[in-house]
Amino acid sequence: MKELLIIQQDEAYFLFETFQFLERFKETFKTFKLTLLVDPNSLKQLEDGSCSYSFMVTSNVEQVFANEYDASVNLSLNDFSWDIHGKVKSLNKLGPYKQNDVLFIEDAWSSYYLTLKAGAPFLTFHLTDIFKNIFGIKGVTSQKKEKAYFNQIAFTPSNTKIISGHEQANIIQLLSTRYPQIKIVDTSEVDIISDLSHILYVGPASLDSLKICEAGATGIFLASQFQGFNILPKGESHLFVSARDLHFTAEDLFKLIESKIEQKEIPKNIKYPVYQSDEENVFGGYLNCLTKTCDDNYPIYQSHVVLWNFLLNMFDVNLSITEISKNQSDLLKLQKDTLVKIIRLYDYAMSSIDTIHQEAKSASANSCLIQENLKNLKEIEEISDKISQSHVFLRPILDYYRIRKGQNLGSNLLEQSQHSFLTYSEEHQALKALLELFTVTLNKNEASI
Repeated sequence: MKELLIIQQDEAYFLFETFQFLERFKETFKTFKLTLLVDPNSLKQLEDGSCSYSFMVTSNVEQVFANEYDASVNLSLNDFSWDIHGKVKSLNKLGPYKQNDVLFIEDAWSSYYLTLKAGAPFLTFHLTDIFKNIFGIKGVTSQKKEKAYFNQIAFTPSNTKIISGHEQANIIQLLSTRYPQIKIVDTSEVDIISDLSHILYVGPASLDSLKICEAGATGIFLASQFQGFNILPKGESHLFVSARDLHFTAEDLFKLIESKIEQKEIPKNIKYPVYQSDEENVFGGYLNCLTKTCDDNYPIYQSHVVLWNFLLNMFDVNLSITEISKNQSDLLKLQKDTLVKIIRLYDYAMSSIDTIHQEAKSASANSCLIQENLKNLKEIEEISDKISQSHVFLRPILDYYRIRKGQNLGSNLLEQSQHSFLTYSEEHQALKALLELFTVTLNKNEASI
């Protein structure tokens, strides 16, 4: 039996999702002797019965170094895991690792995963979908949950910045009056290892709520704004509700909770955006807006879903173009204007790389010309880095290609210039594709006015 090491050294949320991923695809890993290297503090937070496993779990790094593996995979984001992975004795390495102070990230999905370190504006893909794509697993694991009756509501107080304590008390009062047969409990009272299929969770997304819903409960998650799949459970039965940086009211939230309890369609007049995981394919799913109103950043999220599916999987996802507001239109136009400038900047970069490439091929290379164009490239990268820091919605794509550029292993200037030109060309096309997605959304809405 082949030995496989998986490294997960991040906080408890990432470790929990790693356990979920391995459980969902346990048939894929049954032919491996699996070892999971974890952070002991993260593991301690999951010693409540929320995770079950039949493989080796250890936090002993030295013991891992002493063993030999057929393959090792790093699913961690933190920097020190790179050195750990580099020291592991394995025939095949997947995910980031360091050797001789050089960082290697050979696969596209691990490069994408690493862009989360800089603070993505939303989690475009569910974490378990990212993991399965890193492994190259194709399959659908989310099964449609049968409609359930609810005999308990697990309620967790939300931040008073999005719903006041008075309004939260009103929701509990409305629910108690309308549904006296349903017991309202605090999340801390829920027994994680019991049958939770008849529990409806209402409150913010957190590790505790994630545990409850992955164990069988249905969730209505409340947040100040759209944040993608961040700390959300897998499955179509859960709803994510955004206050759009405003305040929830008991009356509107009660209508939404009532529709879930009575298994009715979401009220058309609800003024908050409501999202649901939908349209899962072999690579993963996306969050679909069920209401006419959606967050300002949602059209950008849709463009990211389409772009990343094509870049990473060569897979076309067809999404309905959202009817946008003036705020959304202004936000898209701002991104569009910035993209036009970046694309023009990269035209200069590709011209400089081409000049370096031509000189590197020449028997009488002009070293001054080469240095001049290398200086141009350095300045362009500095500008790109500043744009990445100041434009959060463009940051993932810019960071992704910065990581890919860092994997230039050419042994001489000619090989390095060839690799750089190919990477810049790919990034150039990706940025133009994102520009086209923004433009189509704007044009379609302008035509319908």
